[in-house]
Amino acid sequence: MPRYADPSLCPDCHAVLPVGPATCPRCRLPLQGPLAARLLETLSTADRLLAELRLTAPAFAPVAEAWTPEAYPAASRAEAPRRRGLGAPSVPRILLSLGALCLLVAAVTFLAVAWSWLGVGGRTAILVALTVLSSGLGHQLARKDLRLAGEALTVVAFGLLTLDVIGADNAGWLGDLDTSGLAVAVGGTLLVVALVLALAGRTRLTAPEVVAPLGLLVAAAGAFDATGHPDVVATVAVLAGTALALLARSQARPVLLGSSLTVALGWWLVLVASGLADAADHASFAALWADGHGVTLATAAVLALLPLVARAPSAAVTSGLAAAAVLASVAIALPGVDHGTTRLALVALAGLLVWSAVALVVDRRRLAAPAAPMALAALVVAVVAAGLVASAIATVLGVGAPFTRPLGVRLEPVDGGASPALLVPLALGLLLAGLAVAPAPRRTTIARSVAPLVVLAAVGTLALQPVPLGTVVVALLATGAALLALGVRRHDDGGLQASTAGAAVCLAAAVVALPSAGLTLVALLAVVGAAATAALRGARADVVLAGETVLPAALAALLWTAGEVVGLDEALRAAPLLLVVGLLAIARPRPLLEGSAALAGAVAAVASIAVATDQDTSLALHLTLAGALVTASALVHPSRRLLAWPGGLLLAAATWVRLADLGVDAPEAYTLPTAVALVLVGLAHLRREPGSSTAVALAPGLVLATVPSLLWVLTGDPVTLRALLLGLGCLGLVLAGLRLRWGAPLVVGSAAGALVVLRELAPYAGGTPQWVLIGLAGTLLTVLGVTWESRLRDVQHASAYLARLR
Repeated sequence: MPRYADPSLCPDCHAVLPVGPATCPRCRLPLQGPLAARLLETLSTADRLLAELRLTAPAFAPVAEAWTPEAYPAASRAEAPRRRGLGAPSVPRILLSLGALCLLVAAVTFLAVAWSWLGVGGRTAILVALTVLSSGLGHQLARKDLRLAGEALTVVAFGLLTLDVIGADNAGWLGDLDTSGLAVAVGGTLLVVALVLALAGRTRLTAPEVVAPLGLLVAAAGAFDATGHPDVVATVAVLAGTALALLARSQARPVLLGSSLTVALGWWLVLVASGLADAADHASFAALWADGHGVTLATAAVLALLPLVARAPSAAVTSGLAAAAVLASVAIALPGVDHGTTRLALVALAGLLVWSAVALVVDRRRLAAPAAPMALAALVVAVVAAGLVASAIATVLGVGAPFTRPLGVRLEPVDGGASPALLVPLALGLLLAGLAVAPAPRRTTIARSVAPLVVLAAVGTLALQPVPLGTVVVALLATGAALLALGVRRHDDGGLQASTAGAAVCLAAAVVALPSAGLTLVALLAVVGAAATAALRGARADVVLAGETVLPAALAALLWTAGEVVGLDEALRAAPLLLVVGLLAIARPRPLLEGSAALAGAVAAVASIAVATDQDTSLALHLTLAGALVTASALVHPSRRLLAWPGGLLLAAATWVRLADLGVDAPEAYTLPTAVALVLVGLAHLRREPGSSTAVALAPGLVLATVPSLLWVLTGDPVTLRALLLGLGCLGLVLAGLRLRWGAPLVVGSAAGALVVLRELAPYAGGTPQWVLIGLAGTLLTVLGVTWESRLRDVQHASAYLARLR
């Protein structure tokens, strides 16, 4: 049976065909002719190739053999039902746990209930028998590879062993033990028995390896409470736990190793807490070392070195060294804590320098050891230094309100806690610490920041002295200038960083100088010079952009401050400021500089207008200046031609404000000058670019010239001179548009003229002499329309005639 070339089916829609069809009865596909014969031949070729290809394929495997889990494991997994509920290993765990719990509860119940009527021998025999039976059964089950059952019964055995010791104490066999003594007895028994089972048994059960360190923990806890030397007990417990861990490592018992180290670490933390509390309560040198109150802390530091002695892994050794270094540093530094912030800062700085020197020479793999105490010392140093910096800032900012103090105003320092002379050494110490822990490629960058940071720290120290404010301002300006001089000449990232830092320092100097107008003027002169240097001499493009952005704002602030110094009225200060920053924007037309100049000028103009007596006149003046500058930029620079629009709007707004101030209420006085200017600009644009659209070049000016008057005509008396002149103007626009073939005059004139005509017809359709003018205008427009349509029809006929030519 052919698959493709089937003469009984349509090759397109597969409908059943009658005998000898000319077309398909369903889809009307032609089935006769050369093309249909070629299609049938092609389909027959496809059937033949398919049959040959089928002969080369291997025989199909039987279905029963093809679909087997072994042949298709992924498919069998996909088809296998998803398991729900508990897994098989979970069931015995739950059962054995419940069984062990029941056995222990039964033992406790037996001990509580049957103790009164059983004799000493009977009680002892039953408890010992149960303990031995549980332990033996657990061992045997574990040997038979029933590990879960063996673990459960072993836990039961340890629980019974605990009850044995408690029963023996109640029987008086252990003497008169208190709670602490009983804990020592129970813990020691569990430790010994579990350790024997863990090390001597052939089957490696987990329960003994966990119970042995637990017994050590219980015994040490009892001794810690019972004896009068808790620190000795904690030390012995740490040593015992470490010894147990070493034994577990030698016997390859990982569970025993982990649990032993956990117990040892816990007791070491107890020792550290006790030592820190004792040392903090007796922080003097004599009390710590002569009276022995620092021995516990020193012991904890020595015990932290146990991983090194025991040849533990590298991470453990490094952690132990770091802990020992921290504790030793704290023990040495504690005597200086109670002697004021200055002494504390000196002690912390000494520790920071010592550990930084160690970090510089130590192997990088052991860097964490000195880095830990160094971080602790650096934290103290940073806090003290931050306090001094905050005091310096509070001192310089607390001089007074802006422009209220004289040029020679002096500082009144705020107490920063530590001695101001420490600020530079503390900064150097932090830099040395950064060099010590930083990777080698980063050390060069940190080293470059040493000099600027030291200079700034020195300026901060100066600010903490009762000196004139001007000295701090000059010092900041000198630092910023040096950084800028370094940054503008460099092409790498260091140049950008130095320039940014220099600009920030100069701006900080301007902020610091705000209480005095004279000092602020000096600082702003430096800022303007720095910004101009960056903009004109910067080696990197981003440095130049930053300078251009800052320069107009800094120049505006300088001019405003100069006006304050010379006593110029605030209402007049923005005018020269606008002129200067505007000329700067014209001289250097860069987007960021122009935006900064516009923002600075707007802020200054708003400030001046807000305090002016005659605000309308002031607003008109500033709008005129702004419009003139923006328009001048559009005229001078071809790339800024679009600024002519906002410039014209500003000038128009200035005219409107002034006319409103004079009491003029006719719209043409406000709109026509601007409209004429816009039309002239549009005509100039069309002359330069004849292919431009008149809608873009002329429509704004034409709309501004006609719409305000049109609104006045539509809302007022239609029979007025304004309506007559507006109608004549609209007629002139239509004629000019037709003559020049410009769309904007034609559309604006037609629309406005039509509205004027309709408004004239509304109240006085037959009683006004103006109907003659309207009729003449209508006749003229009609004739022109007919002529235009006739010419257009002639063009269409000519185009059709040419298209028919061959």
